[in-house]
Amino acid sequence: MSILNPAIVMVKKLLQHKTFWVMVITFAGMGLSLLVRAILIPRRFGFTATADELTAALTVVLVVDTIVREGAKFSLVPLFVTREKEMTHTEYRRFTNSVLFFLIGVGFAVFVLIELLAPWIAGGLLRKSTVNVQKGTTLLRLFAPLIIFGCGSTVLGAFLNSQQHFKTVALRNAMPAGITTLVFLLLWNTQNLENWVAIAYTGGFIVYFGWLCIGTYRTGHRYEVTGISLDTLRSLKDTVTLPTLGFAVRQITNRLLVGVYLVSPLGEGIVTLYKSAFQIFSALQTLIGISIATTGLPDMATDDAVNDKQKLTQTLKLNVRTAIIIGFPVALLLLIFHGKISWFLYGRGDFDDVSIGLIGQLLFWLSTGMLFSCLIPVLNAGLYAQKAYRFVFANMVTMAVLNFLIAYGLIQTWSILGVALSISITALLAIGNLTYLLRRTRVSWF
Repeated sequence: MSILNPAIVMVKKLLQHKTFWVMVITFAGMGLSLLVRAILIPRRFGFTATADELTAALTVVLVVDTIVREGAKFSLVPLFVTREKEMTHTEYRRFTNSVLFFLIGVGFAVFVLIELLAPWIAGGLLRKSTVNVQKGTTLLRLFAPLIIFGCGSTVLGAFLNSQQHFKTVALRNAMPAGITTLVFLLLWNTQNLENWVAIAYTGGFIVYFGWLCIGTYRTGHRYEVTGISLDTLRSLKDTVTLPTLGFAVRQITNRLLVGVYLVSPLGEGIVTLYKSAFQIFSALQTLIGISIATTGLPDMATDDAVNDKQKLTQTLKLNVRTAIIIGFPVALLLLIFHGKISWFLYGRGDFDDVSIGLIGQLLFWLSTGMLFSCLIPVLNAGLYAQKAYRFVFANMVTMAVLNFLIAYGLIQTWSILGVALSISITALLAIGNLTYLLRRTRVSWF
């Protein structure tokens, strides 16, 4: 019994750790998201033009959502932490509500813009002659409303994270993907199923926004329509603008220019095939890196607010160590079993051996940079906590440009595998750049 005691104590500590439960919930959500985007879409539609149209339309709106969410989420948390300390309860409530309704307004404006420009967006990205631009336009318009609720969810999620209610926010991936999975199962043989998938995914974002509204209300927050003040706008400009622009450049470059524009001329269904491999990699990277960065950010922001660099450094080192301990074996498993994973996920369908093998090869080259990709959001959180937004912006733009150039160069000789390898090379370069930028703020992670 004495031998088991240390193990029991360690398990109890793990179960009580906030990061553990966030990762469990995120794992479930990413599993459902992976099921929809990397398995159900190619299984139902195959590697066809319809699959590419659905994948491209979903990618466009999720890129916009990610730009707002990731650009604002990490920068809003330190802002909420600081303002809560400086303001009275009433002032803080009004401040939070003004940010919420302002971002919802921004989301509505982007939604209208996408609805108007949908034909040009679909036609510009999908360059294969076999692709139906009109169908891509319809799908894009069906997905577009989720941006409104995504913007609102970003503010509420950042507020709840600043209050350390991480588990409520962690359901973000589970709800849209869960509802979409249900639609797939119920309407599998329905004609124009792709339209129902788009409606379901958008509905999932609406449900998630409602869930966050309830969670925020339970913290004691009360809603009121509040106009945004010039002081709040200045605060948002100083905190959100540069990170959001950086994410915009990175997401548009990596997900659209590289993942769709450069890839689509390589053949019919190649966009969906590439996304099938990339979603597996991205799900694991998000599960490890984003979960650790999210739970560690409020503490580091608090340390920065009292100018305690030593404690901030200790927290960052702990987060990096956690990411390495979890990320290294995951990367090793992908490197060793990439082929078996591909056959397990796609080997029982109607896919040909060449496509399944290619997904496995893509997984291999993506996994060579898995550990570096997991460390990127963790190190970025150290910059966000110190409000070093210029450094965050500089790193994102630099890496986006490098990724495009490397992918463009490698795709000429390595075809689609060059795109996967470019992600890993860029991730390694990003770690070196982030280490340099953190040292300029007098923080080191090793």
